[in-house]
Amino acid sequence: MAPEWIRRRGLPLVLLAVCVLALSVGQAGARGPTISDIQPYDTIFVYEEGLNLTQLRNATTDNPVVALRRYQDDNPGKSLIKSIPVADDTDFEVQDLLVGGEYGTYFAFNPADGETALVMIREPRVFLDVVLANPYHNEPLAGLSVSENTRIAFRVASPDVGAFYQAGGVYPATIDIVLTHPGGAESTVISGLNFAGLNVSSTRFYTDDPGRPGAIPLSGLREQGTYTARAVWRTPEGFDAYAPDSEPVTFTVGNRVGVETGTPTPAATATATPTVTAVPATATPTTAPPTTPPAATETATPAATATTAPATPTPTAAPLPVAVAVGALAIALVISRRR
Repeated sequence: MAPEWIRRRGLPLVLLAVCVLALSVGQAGARGPTISDIQPYDTIFVYEEGLNLTQLRNATTDNPVVALRRYQDDNPGKSLIKSIPVADDTDFEVQDLLVGGEYGTYFAFNPADGETALVMIREPRVFLDVVLANPYHNEPLAGLSVSENTRIAFRVASPDVGAFYQAGGVYPATIDIVLTHPGGAESTVISGLNFAGLNVSSTRFYTDDPGRPGAIPLSGLREQGTYTARAVWRTPEGFDAYAPDSEPVTFTVGNRVGVETGTPTPAATATATPTVTAVPATATPTTAPPTTPPAATETATPAATATTAPATPTPTAAPLPVAVAVGALAIALVISRRR
């Protein structure tokens, strides 16, 4: 059964609302014919310059846009939160100072027409991470130590620029991945691969995706130690000059053999335990006393002869039972004679 509000207002009204929503979604992000031509529902970014806002005018009056306004709950019927003046709607610059961190929905405004169309203002942000090369992209390496035999890639994410900064399928925003070596040198060429001018053509991509520079063999890095990488905006110029770089990520390159050689060092420490095994060396002193007895044994040999005399009574103790037996036999004979 249909809900009561559909029965009350009718199905045509619902279909109309769905059509309007579909049209709105279809227009989102549809800049054109060039990247500077802003259409209703587009997303624009702080630090952009030379934007043409004429498509936000009232189509009937064609009065110029004089301000972009942000309202509470994105509702022009509620209180005004922020108003950004537009001196020339054919050449507009989105100044970070005027936006003041108030990102979100803004309405184009002219005193004669009121609010005419809306756009979104956002900040261009980029995020960088270092991972194992395909097919192990789910293994992050940031802050870890890896062998020089490893192949790695960078993961780049820019949710807003990758989704909205495009016109006619062209994505003009680019970044450089800058690697700082342990010695302090900086380069966009890593193991012979060039990581300058990478197009931000999706919300997330890997540098070893098809059409990208490829997987990085760490064997091509000459220095062992900690490397730092960051993503830096290259184009447009406003992003390059003012938009923040990504947070740096670090990874340490070490020779696996060296690492394994380092592991025996604890074993060498275990060999230090054989120093405690010097107790067997103390056992050698135990062997030393036996060495003294041989000398004592030689000296004792004469004493041994003297000792043999006392020792003889012990063997002599064996004849005692024979005497007892002889006595017993004598008693037995005496008794037998009496009988």
